[in-house]
Parts: sequence; structure tokens; C-alpha cells
Amino acid sequence: MSTNIISTPRTLRLVGTFTFALAILTVLTSVLAYLPVNPDFSIFTTYLSDIGDTAGWPQILFNAGTILAAPLRYLIIILLIIRFRDFIGRKKGYEIAVFVIGAISTVGTVLMTAVPFSVAPAVHKSGIGFYFLGVVFLQFMIGRKEMSIKALPRILSVMSFSIVACFLIFFVLIVLHETGFVTRNTPVFWEWMCFFTSTGWLLCQSIILGNEKMVERSGQNTFIA
Repeated sequence: MSTNIISTPRTLRLVGTFTFALAILTVLTSVLAYLPVNPDFSIFTTYLSDIGDTAGWPQILFNAGTILAAPLRYLIIILLIIRFRDFIGRKKGYEIAVFVIGAISTVGTVLMTAVPFSVAPAVHKSGIGFYFLGVVFLQFMIGRKEMSIKALPRILSVMSFSIVACFLIFFVLIVLHETGFVTRNTPVFWEWMCFFTSTGWLLCQSIILGNEKMVERSGQNTFIA
């Protein structure tokens, strides 16, 4: 029986670029489906969740794409941690923490997507909490680790911390909106910034860490399939 050796960097590049394309295509097609009945669409007034809560094709395209992307994003986190082993070896405690927080964030994504705000506000909001806070802790941990690895370009940690900043700003503004301190439209732009920084991070990680030549520790960049 033959054994296939699959390169972790190559797999990360493939899955990462596919997930990036899926995310862009999901939002783009959802917006195009949303525009005919909502010509006043703007990234300053329209939440991504507004699109996902609009019956018909906007909801179908947005929710289907987001739910499909959730496990792919978790797979990317797994591949990313395996890739880190090429530079720093295996750090069991760190890896377990990242996997657990990543799972919590993934569950939050599914909850807030599968259950629109108009159907069950409490469930939708709990999903938002799991997702956004999970991402903040996850990206902070990844960013710190990338910063500590001298062989990696600083752009990787900068992209990770930019996600942390955008998600925190958005989360704080949502809380302020819920308490009546800011208008409904105030957090909208920052939700879109969360999307842009997340997809930018995804592409950046996939291209740089997907480069098979960037290996500091030999013999650890493959797994058996």
C-alpha cells in the first residue's frame, strides 16, 4: 500500500487561499443579491448580519458560505499550529489552548449564522459573543507567538493584532449601542473592518507560511495521509 506524504505548507496554502476566495465570493454574491431590494446598501449603514437576516438569496448565500467557511477556518488554525512546529517545535499547552479557543469561536460562528437575529435574538447574540471574544483571544495568542519567532516576517503578527484591534473596537461599540450610548450605525464600519482584516490575515498567512522554503526545522513539515 502506497503512502502519500502531504506537505503542511502546501496544504495550508491550498486550504487558506480556497477559504479566502470562498469568503470574498460569499460576501460579494450576498451583497449583489441584497442590492436589488436594498439599493441604499453601504458598509457604513448595513451590517453583514443584516444581509444574513434578509430572506431569500441574500440569506441563503451568506449563511451557506459562512457556515461552510467555519470548519475550514478551524482546519487552517490546526495547520497553522502544525506549521509553527517547524520553527519552535511542539508546545503542547499552547496548542491545546489554541485548539479549544478556536473551537469555541467556530461554534459561535455557526450559532450566529444558523440562527438569525430575527428568529432567536438571545441565541444569535450568544453566538456573536463566542465568536468575537474567541477570535480576540485566538488572534492575540497567534500574534504573540508569531512575534516571538524571529524567522517569521513581522507582517504576520501585525495582521493578527490588527484583527484583535478591529474586533475589540467593534465589540465595545456594540455594547455601547446596546446601552444607548451610540447609534445603530456607529459599529457598522468596524464589522466590515473585522471582515477585511480577517480575510487579509487569511491570505497573508496562507502565502507566507504556505511557502515550503520557509523551514527552520527540517523533517517536521509533513503529515501522513
